[in-house]
Amino acid sequence: MMTQNYPLGQQDFAEIRSSGKVYIDKTAYVYQMTHSNKFYFLSRPRRFGKTLLLSTLEYYFLGRKDLFQGLAIDSLEKEWNSYPVLHFDLSTIEADTDQMLKQDLDDMLEQYEKQYNVQNTYIGNRRPSIGRRFSNLIRNIHHTTGQKIVVLIDEYDKGILDVIKNETKLEKNRKILRNFFTQLKANDKYLQFVMLTGVTRFRHLTIFSGLNNLKDISMAPEYAALCGVTIEELHKDLSIGLDNIANAKGLDRNQMTELLCQKYDGYRFTCDENTVFNPFSLLSALQDRRLNSYWVMSGTSKVFIDYLSESDFVLDDLLSQWYDEDTLASTFDSKQPVPLLYQTGYLTIKKAKDPNYYQLAIPNGEVRESLMMQLLPMYMGVNKNIPGRLISIKDKILSADIDGWLTELQSMIGSAPYQLLVKDEDNPVERFYHLIIYQIFVLLGIDTNSEINISGGRIDMVAKTPTLIYVMEFKLDGTPVQALKQIDQKGYVLPYQADGHKVFKIGISFSSTTHNIAKWKIKEG
Repeated sequence: MMTQNYPLGQQDFAEIRSSGKVYIDKTAYVYQMTHSNKFYFLSRPRRFGKTLLLSTLEYYFLGRKDLFQGLAIDSLEKEWNSYPVLHFDLSTIEADTDQMLKQDLDDMLEQYEKQYNVQNTYIGNRRPSIGRRFSNLIRNIHHTTGQKIVVLIDEYDKGILDVIKNETKLEKNRKILRNFFTQLKANDKYLQFVMLTGVTRFRHLTIFSGLNNLKDISMAPEYAALCGVTIEELHKDLSIGLDNIANAKGLDRNQMTELLCQKYDGYRFTCDENTVFNPFSLLSALQDRRLNSYWVMSGTSKVFIDYLSESDFVLDDLLSQWYDEDTLASTFDSKQPVPLLYQTGYLTIKKAKDPNYYQLAIPNGEVRESLMMQLLPMYMGVNKNIPGRLISIKDKILSADIDGWLTELQSMIGSAPYQLLVKDEDNPVERFYHLIIYQIFVLLGIDTNSEINISGGRIDMVAKTPTLIYVMEFKLDGTPVQALKQIDQKGYVLPYQADGHKVFKIGISFSSTTHNIAKWKIKEG
């Protein structure tokens, strides 16, 4: 059986090419970028190949034509000039204090100063500022070599994210980074190419003050597949791995492709309708021949956890609204979680119109699982065997074991701390039940809608599986019989009786005294 070697954990382009590992050819984009503009910025979620992209650019600008043989750029590029490259990987810095941030930037600059024999002009006994050193480095390399310089900065936002919850530390780090980044504009005439990457898009934190010539390609349609793996690349470049995992699962190629798409595909960053896979998860699955949640297991951003725990939102509200590009690109806070969820990859574009307005969705099953792991402990105060309990609930939902899944939900809601129930002072219990039950169904991948307006009234919740439809009505301190009577009198099941699914009407009563599901009653529709 043929096999492929995947570059998991490897982000150096030369190492990947020299060792014969699989490389998804993105060099046509490299050629397009380097012959179209000079200053670039790209935001993508973690584990999406940003570091490998910058490494590819580095070796291209170093003139390493030998590494690009057989790739798209090999037939496009005719000159293969070599330039000095300053590549700063800020993911390695420690930035809990401004002194730590400054020291790490000092060390990075010092390495290049030694490499190019650049001397610093001290002011008395004091070393010059980070900005002055950076500027001095660029100008001296240009004067010494007679060439323009390439600057690549990976994870530009690390020094902000480390302290974003502390306004005092944030302002100090922001000042240092602003002084560093603005040298790129001041030294424009000495620069051949500049690119910055990161997860977040801090438009409003002024760290790019004066650097107004950055071309942000994060939502540019022509670069929609710059990072990530398209389904065409899966079949072209990863066909051996696709066949191997299909054989291991006893499936044909089309069936396996569908499973991989459900688990890892679905990311969309532009108005272009094509989607991409998370490359780390896809390659991990092909290597292991298993459909694990690799992105989840590789870690979760502390910033994500901190902000999400302070946010008070209903997922349905976020997924039903339209957002302009400026909202998706804005600095996040606890009152507006959408930019955080979008920029970190927990939500992605589902629809686009005009073309600068977007509706969002959860990208795929892997992300849905991650959201379950993050949201349920926050909303319900439970953290024991969450995956096992959710699998059990989903199995019962799919098999029409309604008593079973309602009993499971009753048990989970019963463990929630009371303070979670009273966030909304106007209607705490009612809001909480809608939030929990709806979000559990959505996060389980069940096609679910809440508060659906029809001619007869407004249905509290409808959930669809491949074979079943649940029409649910909730009553606070009422009875399940009253809820079922409302479903019948207002004709809530009529829109769903003609599509061949088995329909169940479910009346559920909640208790404001016990703060839980009290009773339920079920009728076939």
